[in-house]
Amino acid sequence: MSDKTTVSLGSALDIMHASGLKERLEGALKKKALIVLIGDKVERADTAGLQLLYAFKQEVEKQSKQLNWQKPSDVLLTACANLGMTESLGILD
Repeated sequence: MSDKTTVSLGSALDIMHASGLKERLEGALKKKALIVLIGDKVERADTAGLQLLYAFKQEVEKQSKQLNWQKPSDVLLTACANLGMTESLGILD
């Protein structure tokens, strides 16, 4: 049995896909204490998508769970940097 649950962010981390991602993130919160976000396929990210991830991170911490990142794409890293969210999302070690 795995001690973590993973969520792929898909290729579009934007307002058009936020609702579906929110459902997957909420499902992950009901599972394991360690949640791993996989961002290797992200080709597009906007403010709404990153705000959703920030709200999710806050909920993870509120529930005393842990959030890790796996393979964030360059697009995702750049979007986080441009919005000043790299540290608040904990996307880099």
